[in-house]
Amino acid sequence: MKKNLIDFISDKLTYWNGGTYSNRNDPNFLVPKASPGNGYRLNFGNPKAVTSFILMIIVMAILIIGSIVIS
Repeated sequence: MKKNLIDFISDKLTYWNGGTYSNRNDPNFLVPKASPGNGYRLNFGNPKAVTSFILMIIVMAILIIGSIVIS
């Protein structure tokens, strides 16, 4: 059965919310952005992606605080 364009777009955009992607049923850590060819986003439905995002924020905070303390 062939889907029409509206159903296809609706299925693709269901898990996109405000520029973030969250789908617990999708095992991918990174997913292509909603507009193809523009890179990848973290799948916040995947616990590994959430953990890595938190670690990136912590590392950036340490680097910023360290640069302020050193100067």
